[in-house]
Amino acid sequence: MPEFKEIEVLSDGLKLYGKLYLADKSKPTIILLHGLGFHSFEYNDLAPLLVQQGYNCLAFDFRSCGRSEGKRGYWTIDDYVEDTKKVIDYVSANVCENIILFGNSLGADVAIKTTAKYPKSIKAIISANCATRIADFALTPFRRFLLNLLRLVRFIPFRISVNYFIPYELIFEDKKRARELYKDESVTDARKFALSTYEDIFSWDMTKIAPKVKVPILILQGKKDRLQPLSQAELLYSVANEPKKLVLTETGHLPNIENSKYLAGIVTGWLTSIRI
Repeated sequence: MPEFKEIEVLSDGLKLYGKLYLADKSKPTIILLHGLGFHSFEYNDLAPLLVQQGYNCLAFDFRSCGRSEGKRGYWTIDDYVEDTKKVIDYVSANVCENIILFGNSLGADVAIKTTAKYPKSIKAIISANCATRIADFALTPFRRFLLNLLRLVRFIPFRISVNYFIPYELIFEDKKRARELYKDESVTDARKFALSTYEDIFSWDMTKIAPKVKVPILILQGKKDRLQPLSQAELLYSVANEPKKLVLTETGHLPNIENSKYLAGIVTGWLTSIRI
């Protein structure tokens, strides 16, 4: 099993925690971006498999998540874009300048928006289970009513767990894993969001961002994803530039955890096909 080096990267004065796996500095580095309120544990199985195929990997915790600094529950996607840019700068200075972004769920949105804003050094994107326009499926009439109600008391500092809207049972088919996460304070605390963060989440719209991306993109969507519909992947594919590819995986919302070996094969096969 490849070993990793723990690193720190500064972003807006906050220390971000990361795990750097080195294979060969002459080879590309895959930066791994995690999902909503989770952290780099998502890639504990996938990263070593990618390293065995010759890719360097860096998995890190966004601010306010995992072992990174930042006030829990208060962030925007633009904050995470800046975190990713600082990690890209670290990799460019210390490893190589050929960088691939892999993001699952929230991480996919961040990958797309980061590449649109900071295209230098990014050679390709792998977008897995991207919430292309999250309001389409997540902002139900009841949730819209709830947000409007919360706006009336926004002067009171409070956070609401996203588990009320997106329970672990929708994310994990493995019920045992879901129960374990409910007991993991590093995750449950990071999944309690302020109203300002919810407002930002429901405003995401990658149909306005993805057309600005000029690098190859692999779009993955789990056939068994119970959280978001296939139409989200199809929507992203429809606005993405060539070269692009859409693959439906035999997984749910977290292929990087559910079947990392299967996912690694898809990822490395595609990267080989586009000669990266």
